[in-house]
Amino acid sequence: MSGTNSPELVTASYRGELEKVKQLIKNGADPNSEDQHGMGRLLTPYPEVIEFLLAHGADPNRLTIESGDTVLGGSTYFNNPDCIRLLLEAGADSNGGTNAAGETPLHGTLARPGNEAFEADRLKIVKCLIEHGADVNRQTNPGVPSQAFWRDVRTRGETPLHRAAAFAGEYTIRFLLGAGADKTIRDVNGDSPQSWASWHWRDKNLIDLLAQ
Repeated sequence: MSGTNSPELVTASYRGELEKVKQLIKNGADPNSEDQHGMGRLLTPYPEVIEFLLAHGADPNRLTIESGDTVLGGSTYFNNPDCIRLLLEAGADSNGGTNAAGETPLHGTLARPGNEAFEADRLKIVKCLIEHGADVNRQTNPGVPSQAFWRDVRTRGETPLHRAAAFAGEYTIRFLLGAGADKTIRDVNGDSPQSWASWHWRDKNLIDLLAQ
């Protein structure tokens, strides 16, 4: 399905204005519309909007031009398991990190700390990504500005487990290890996931869990 590119659709989608989204599609808006920054219509924290757009031809593997990420990679920022599930079930590539840093959606969802509710949702996302084939040992391209942090951060050849060691909860870390995450892999500086946990003053039980 195609139509007229509609930045207005992107804005309505992002804001969760489902009725407006429906009207714009009915009036001929392209379900793969982008705004002036290349941000796509599926980049929204509202699963009901995603579901509607997917049903009307939106491509879950379309890149966001501004960052080089896929919609799935960008959507990890919202930490909404329903959004991630819908995209994956529609065929989104679970390893679709195409930015220069080589960050996958799994790297993205493990890139910051959160409270208990945030962590519960993150664990659901991690499970869903891995169930759909996410590579738990994929390393980033070292020395490249990261898309997962705010400013002036460069990747270090880290795996998702490195980031989980710094930011995620024990259940998430244990799940990654059970799914085959290798705690012996070291980043470009020779640091292990245990090293990352140590930098971030994680609890001793996590330090011990990540011992080699």
